[in-house]
This record gives sequence, structure tokens and C-alpha cells, in this order.
Amino acid sequence: MWTKLLCAAALGAAAAGASAETSWDFSYTGFLNGETNVFDPTLRYSGSFAGEDSDGNGELDITELTHFSWDDKLYIDRGGRPCGPGQCELHKFTYDLGLSKLNFVSEWTYADDASRSSGSTIAGSQLSFFGYTQGGGTIASNLLWTPETRFVINAVPEPATVVMLGVGLAAIGVVARRRRAD
Repeated sequence: MWTKLLCAAALGAAAAGASAETSWDFSYTGFLNGETNVFDPTLRYSGSFAGEDSDGNGELDITELTHFSWDDKLYIDRGGRPCGPGQCELHKFTYDLGLSKLNFVSEWTYADDASRSSGSTIAGSQLSFFGYTQGGGTIASNLLWTPETRFVINAVPEPATVVMLGVGLAAIGVVARRRRAD
């Protein structure tokens, strides 16, 4: 009786977790500086996103995101856009769950009385920055993806997944103990 109850609970938890939101951390390492034409294999930019493939098509799109951050800027958080004092916009986003292929286009701007800066990213293509101050200082950078640019992405286990694992292991332990006792 208890075995059946535990199995039913474990299956219920697994079913609930199967449709749960997932989070991913990702990074790109190695970029070609467009101004100097020098490749830096150690230059790294990273981000994270979370969401749920609610339509079940195997691809996460921008409408299914609950969180997106890139290059230390928070673009989307639970449907909001808390970019701090600047403005951020995530124009496009797709993540193919089967192929682990990520595509996004983002843009940010910041301005105050003394300076203005902006940046944009087209994942897999370029990462651009521009800024100036009233005193005349200017900075511009254009980093390009190359075949040597490395992409790494990892799913981050949600707390519910860890709980499901614990319930499953406990159920296996109970069944094993009962079998030894018999």
C-alpha cells in the first residue's frame, strides 16, 4: 500500500516538474576586435535566461521568457524590464531546446547629464559599444564572433527538480529496505 502511494507521489511530482520553468546560464568566449583585427581567446561575455516551452514546439521564444540577462544587464524579469537607470530592449530571442542553439538581438542605452553610452548584440555576429562624455571622451568597440568563439550553455536545476530527486531517492530507499526485510 505505502509503496503504491509513494510511487504515485513520485510520478505526480515528476509530471508537475516536467512542465516547470527551466533556467540556463550561457557564455561566449573569444572575440575578434573589429578595430584592431586581433582575436582575444580569453574575452568572455555571459548571461542567463529562464522560461517554459509552453506551446511544446521544442523552442523557447521571447514570449515564453520570464528572465533574460546579458552582459550584466537585466532585460526581462518576470515580464518586466528592469534595466536600472538605462533602457534595455530584447528585440528577438529563440533557443532551440534540442540543438542548444541560442539566437538573440539586444540593445541598451544609458544617458545622464555628463555622458551617453549604448550597446547592441546580435548573438553569433557582433557585440558593439559606443560612449562619449561632454568633455569630449569617446569610446567605441566592435567585437565579432568567429569560428573560434566558444558557446557554452548549462541548464540550472530548479529547486522543484532537486525536491523531486529527493522524493524519488527516498521512494527507492523505502522499496529497497522493504525488500531486504522480506
